[in-house]
Amino acid sequence: MNIKYIGNDSSKSEKGKIHVKKGNYTGCGARIDDNQEDWVETNEAVTCEKNGCKDK
Repeated sequence: MNIKYIGNDSSKSEKGKIHVKKGNYTGCGARIDDNQEDWVETNEAVTCEKNGCKDK
């Protein structure tokens, strides 16, 4: 299961990017549980290009 960022904080993640989910964090290190309303689980392919997500 991957996770998609749907919030508006562009300094953390660009809206609509799909990340690898690892517990309470994305593969690239963004914290998910700080603002759970900004994230939604998805089966879509990963689109994040940062280390930890792109190499999966």
